[in-house]
Amino acid sequence: MTNGHHTVRDLAEILEPLILGLAGSLDRPIVAPCPSNRPIRNGLTFVRNPGALGGDAASLLTGLTVICPVGLDAASLGSDVTTILVENPRFAFARAVGRLFGATGIQPGAHPTAVVDPSAEIDLTASIGANCSVGRHCKVGAGSILHPNVVLYDKVRLGDNVVVHSGTVIGSDGFGYERGEDGEFEKFPHVGGVLIESDVEIGSNTSIDRGALADTIIRRGAKIDNQIHISHNVVIGRATAVIAQSMLGGSVEIGDYGWVAPSACVMNQRKLGARSTVGLQALVVKDVPSGTTVMGSPAVTQEEFQRERRALKALIVAAEERDAK
Repeated sequence: MTNGHHTVRDLAEILEPLILGLAGSLDRPIVAPCPSNRPIRNGLTFVRNPGALGGDAASLLTGLTVICPVGLDAASLGSDVTTILVENPRFAFARAVGRLFGATGIQPGAHPTAVVDPSAEIDLTASIGANCSVGRHCKVGAGSILHPNVVLYDKVRLGDNVVVHSGTVIGSDGFGYERGEDGEFEKFPHVGGVLIESDVEIGSNTSIDRGALADTIIRRGAKIDNQIHISHNVVIGRATAVIAQSMLGGSVEIGDYGWVAPSACVMNQRKLGARSTVGLQALVVKDVPSGTTVMGSPAVTQEEFQRERRALKALIVAAEERDAK
């Protein structure tokens, strides 16, 4: 660092495995991240296509450190620019900003207003925010953060570097009932827990139910957005993303590196293979093979969905032509 600011040298150390080329001063200060179309002097930004900035790209980027796609002619951006060439500029920029300008002010330990059961195991480096509640036999691993107003019911285990945002409830009972002969409900017991492995991030106001008999499980590196409902006994694979307002029914299983788009609904006991994708607002009522994209309601493969759309369009055109005669 220099004069309290980071430098390109600091950035290069962070991105070293990703860097395929670097031009400009290693001593240039980096004061803050900024968008490429609203630059600040000695800011850090990224571009995936400098041509999208128009003919003013060189003047816009003057005085910046710019993370660029490999193959870019750095000289085309002018002499007063430091360029770092990588395969994926947005990925590299996200890593850089997270390391250089990540959240500050979060202190380890439990806030005085937090309620933590004596049986809970909280790593000394974890942070338990204001008004959080941590139940019996919970575990919160190293570097994990519970933002204010998070509730962990009993038997919730978080790995290392898990982040849970405000208003989220983890470990409440799932919705499971059986009707007796008289038609009245008997609640099915929920005596399992929730296991959330390391490096998971969970957004605000999300609900994750405990397992009925076994655990609900979220594997390492998964990312769960805001306002998600995850039912009992769900298993979410490694580095899978589940995005805003989606619902996963009981005992749903999603393989590694999956993607569930906003407002999707996956019905009970469906299995989604590794690297599968569920489209926006899709209703999944059948299992999804690995590597498959499904969309629509009820969801079908992308190819079938597109065929149906083309056929429907052809019918509409034919009807319009008939009516015009």
